[in-house]
Amino acid sequence: MNKTANASALPSAARTFYEANAVAEDIKSQLEETAMFLIGVSRRSTEDTFKLGEHLERAAGLLPEGTLEKWAVERCGYTARHVRTQRAVFRNLDAYRDILVELAVGPTVLGKLSAAEPEQIEQAIGFAAQNGKLRVQDVTAIMAGSKNEAEARPEVDPYDVGGIDGLKAIIAMKIRDGVKSFVGHIEEIRAHVSEALPKKNIVKKTLAEKTHLTARLAHKELESLAQFVRPYPTAAYVISNIALPGKTGWAAVSTLLYKMGSETTWPDKGELRTWLEREVVPMLEWATSKSSAPAWPRGETSDVPSTNVLDEVRMDGPISANDSGIPDSVAASVSSVEERMGSIAAAFGATATIEAPKSKRTSDVDIPSVAEALAQPEKRPTRSEVVGRIKSELGIVTKSATPPNAAV
Repeated sequence: MNKTANASALPSAARTFYEANAVAEDIKSQLEETAMFLIGVSRRSTEDTFKLGEHLERAAGLLPEGTLEKWAVERCGYTARHVRTQRAVFRNLDAYRDILVELAVGPTVLGKLSAAEPEQIEQAIGFAAQNGKLRVQDVTAIMAGSKNEAEARPEVDPYDVGGIDGLKAIIAMKIRDGVKSFVGHIEEIRAHVSEALPKKNIVKKTLAEKTHLTARLAHKELESLAQFVRPYPTAAYVISNIALPGKTGWAAVSTLLYKMGSETTWPDKGELRTWLEREVVPMLEWATSKSSAPAWPRGETSDVPSTNVLDEVRMDGPISANDSGIPDSVAASVSSVEERMGSIAAAFGATATIEAPKSKRTSDVDIPSVAEALAQPEKRPTRSEVVGRIKSELGIVTKSATPPNAAV
């Protein structure tokens, strides 16, 4: 369809609606694309039902507040009740979309399930996985808390349900509760920043004290929700998070939260207000936006340094890797070897120096598995080999036990 909607080609009711609500031409073209999709949906699958609700949510964001149902009725031939149901399916069940699509739960059942509580939704998913199907009467019985149903099917702790279905169920719980917690912490940070910005003088220490621990928590929550793990490239026994793809919005959000986790990494007072207004607030708004495709606040993402860390041993911050790329825990072992060899050399009146091997950056393909790493035994020099090497470097000649002029 042409991006610019042709007013004369629109149904009279739709044309009247757009004129009465002063809908701009560019918005009108987007609404017409959505309308064509809504009208074209006939026999709906589970995935189509979610897409329908998603399109209605997008249209609601384009239209004047409170006019979506009127537009859908006049332009698309929907009933107001159908619009409310489809939006409820998208809003309340989208966190469970993958497993509901896999279980092929029908549109009518989804509409009924959209009014259920989270615990009831999870119970219905478990019922569908166990019985191979889910009907409206099943959802009704679960929502009503039928005594017969409870007696026939005793309550089971979801963490005791094995198999792939059990794993998917607890992952769904993690997504539901984890996203809710993450968004709540971001909103808490935004509230403190919004409270500080109108003030003539922003006290950096005060604002950091209110937000830095929440920022650390939100950063860890984002790691838990969005990042995979792998063995560390140069030390396979260390398991670390895989950084989010560079130059992406979520990588930038992760870096921002990491930066906000300590007052020492905040900008100086002269740059603080600009940083809060132009970076912190827009990026946190982007991260918690409810629109389907929010625009990135700065047009394009900057080159974001990785905030991937090995482990945390202090509240002040994470362990860092040294300049060679070797984890500090590994570098410490190199230092201890250097101290031991130094003491050995001292016995000969010499000084021993050791250069730690430089890290070679490897691709993901070169990363060994944990089993491969453990299968390779560590080779350590014997004491006699170390002493011999030091003597050789210093030019020390070992005295022979046999006098040089002894008879052969």
